[in-house]
Amino acid sequence: MKTSKNLRLILTIILTCGLFVNAMKAQSGVRYAEPVFDEVTISSAVPFSSAIKEGETAPTTLYLDFYEPAGDTLSARPLVITVFGGAFVAGSRDYVDMVEYCTRLAKHGYVAASIDYRLLSFWNLNSTSLIRDAYMAAQDVSSAIRFFKYHCDEYRIDSKQVFLLGNSAGSIAILCELFMDEDERPVETFEDPDLGSMHSSGFDEYAGCSPAVAGAIPHWGGVMDLDVISTEEYVPLCMIHGTDDNTVPYDSGYCFAGVMPNLMPFMYGSHAIANYLDEIGITDYEFHPFEGEGHAFYLNTIGQLNEEKFNVCFAITRDFLFNHLSFPTSVAESAVMLIEVYPNPATNLLTICVGEALSSKPLNVNVVDVMGRKMFTGLISSSGFHLDVSQWPSGVYFLQVEQNGQRFGRKILKR
Repeated sequence: MKTSKNLRLILTIILTCGLFVNAMKAQSGVRYAEPVFDEVTISSAVPFSSAIKEGETAPTTLYLDFYEPAGDTLSARPLVITVFGGAFVAGSRDYVDMVEYCTRLAKHGYVAASIDYRLLSFWNLNSTSLIRDAYMAAQDVSSAIRFFKYHCDEYRIDSKQVFLLGNSAGSIAILCELFMDEDERPVETFEDPDLGSMHSSGFDEYAGCSPAVAGAIPHWGGVMDLDVISTEEYVPLCMIHGTDDNTVPYDSGYCFAGVMPNLMPFMYGSHAIANYLDEIGITDYEFHPFEGEGHAFYLNTIGQLNEEKFNVCFAITRDFLFNHLSFPTSVAESAVMLIEVYPNPATNLLTICVGEALSSKPLNVNVVDVMGRKMFTGLISSSGFHLDVSQWPSGVYFLQVEQNGQRFGRKILKR
């Protein structure tokens, strides 16, 4: 009996050590910048909202699929919510591009979700119902955001690091959700039955949660009115669009130009949005035009991925997300630039320089790794500070500086 107990103990130790080694292997490398996990765990058909479709009277349950890195131990992870395309009459959360985005992002260390939204029956299709359904889809995007904010502990999500990614109609819904205020609602949304405010949909339990996000990556999307975008509510955008897109205009025009212009709404595409952002003085955006490409150019006519083109779009998305993790949205850009960190990437010594406007009082400094473990904590009381990082493992670290309630952030790459 004693021998049997000892054998079970030895087997338990071996198994535990094996799992620990596998977890360490999975989390080696530069998290968020490259794939660091081999396997992905998917929780399918998670209900996140219940809402009434256009032309119906009974509510429909909406579901999401949740992707996370297998073996991950991080307690607060950035989330990317993906929204499929399909002209608001077709599509599903298991479309190949959404599945591929979620899978790759999870392998990079993010968690990701592909969500349902209410679709319009083809038999109810007209210009009014399309505008109403686009608004409903935006409400459903808001529901998904607030669902995850409410359940952030359960899903181990950093509620301040939620991003949106969309394809076509999904991108239109995202931009509508981000920027449309109550007084900017199209008149069609007030028709009987009134669709209600943007953030009124979903389950009661998370009604009070914030729909705020850290950024969005709309693929070939657009807005019906540029004036809905303002500096006060702006979040960083990374726009991808083909210059020959006739489905959602690259610049401006009717959707599905030349096919049914009287049915589809007039839209301002990514090029027009980028020009408008320049006009109102917003610089924190990316615009990636693809010369000669049409709509959803990483998909072929039967909905299969062109891997080469998708790889380019994924690289753009990956870099945008990486550059906006822990982005200091509450501090003016001019103040943020008063802190300089170099060399970055660093090998031995990291220099932190503080501008004159911040050097009069000490600054609290913390450096943490991607697991949230503190690598350094202390005060900076001079304009320059040298930090020895030579013994740190290669990877990504986050510099956090605080003074008088203001917080500044920088990502550090250690080679």
